[in-house]
Amino acid sequence: MVLHMLAVFGRETAHPPTLIESEEALKKTHQPVLADEERKAEEELCAKLVEAVYNAAKPSLRQKKLLGKGSGMLWEGSPYCSYAVRDGVHVLFTGEVSDWPGGVNAVSAAHDAFVRNAPPFEENDAHWLLDFYSTFGKPNGDNTAAHALECMAQIKGSFAFVIYDSIHHRVLAARDPEGSQPLYWGCTDAGQLLFGSVADDLEGCNPTAAPFPAGTLFASERHTVAYSPGDYGWVIVDDDYPGLLMSFMKAAKEGDGGFRNVKAIPRVTSKGVVCGAVYKVASVPNIDGGIC
Repeated sequence: MVLHMLAVFGRETAHPPTLIESEEALKKTHQPVLADEERKAEEELCAKLVEAVYNAAKPSLRQKKLLGKGSGMLWEGSPYCSYAVRDGVHVLFTGEVSDWPGGVNAVSAAHDAFVRNAPPFEENDAHWLLDFYSTFGKPNGDNTAAHALECMAQIKGSFAFVIYDSIHHRVLAARDPEGSQPLYWGCTDAGQLLFGSVADDLEGCNPTAAPFPAGTLFASERHTVAYSPGDYGWVIVDDDYPGLLMSFMKAAKEGDGGFRNVKAIPRVTSKGVVCGAVYKVASVPNIDGGIC
């Protein structure tokens, strides 16, 4: 049985890569600043999206959290679906990891704690992921993404996760190379980006929600730029990096750039009209654009 996990992000928090949005959403997602009415509408829509999945989830497991700026999270708490928060970083995780980067074996650590009759080193995989995120979570110029991919390539296990760093205005999402854990993503006409473990939970997305590509890391990050335009004094601009989708699967041959490329495959209607795209890692078979 697939457990419900849902993350909703407003336009001021994350932007999807090209072709995940509908044309209607595209007009809205790259607005740097939202009016008060737009922000209120996002909050209401986020609450509605989260509540719908909350009602569909198992009462004894379901939990939710609204994060502001049109963003929120929902999950069914269990050993294979967990949430953690620390210092403004929120994590949703499904699956199970045995080895984290740096030679950390979660299974051995749990066993050692059990033998010593001591509390576990970490409560669940979401907390392990928080520790892992701290190794590359702080801005480090152009090396941040490269370091993150190298770390991701070392993880052993089946997983899908979403990270929201409210301090650095960053959203990350990833899925294991085998695609063992289900993860879908899409964008509403209002411009909000959604991630979820159950496709039906993203039915409000347009185009229809697509599978999140296995073996990839999505990253979207806001940044603030201050500059002095001549006689006009200093100006602060709150802008966005576009959402990036990067593979952490090693290239088949040395010298091919380290990691495989990610390709967009257009989805086409029965009338031959392009309606978004699905993404796949180069050399990964059996993923088609299909009909929408």
